[in-house]
Amino acid sequence: MITESITAILIFIIAVIFLNPGHLAMPDTVNSLLILGFIVAFLAFSAFVLKEKSTDEREALHILRAGRVSYLTGVGVLVLGIVVQALKHEVDPWLVFAICAMVLSKLLSRIYSRIKL
Repeated sequence: MITESITAILIFIIAVIFLNPGHLAMPDTVNSLLILGFIVAFLAFSAFVLKEKSTDEREALHILRAGRVSYLTGVGVLVLGIVVQALKHEVDPWLVFAICAMVLSKLLSRIYSRIKL
């Protein structure tokens, strides 16, 4: 749990640095290191999430609720981003791709679960 939290915080910090607060000019080497660190932190966090096991039904329910809340938060933020950018008449295609990927993966995983179980 501690290492999972540390990697999540690291992902958050690097993502905020990418926003370039304070408008600091980032050299290409710093930018490259941040990209590499971001990818490594995300892969480490993904490994913790994928190997997450519950010991009883209550813990399994907590894991499922956390997944549901994080999914809905992600989709909600993407919908908000699309709406704000649509009002400015400049929708970033990556927002649309991301929301489509999230919704499609949710749908396909539900279909797969019903077929297999």
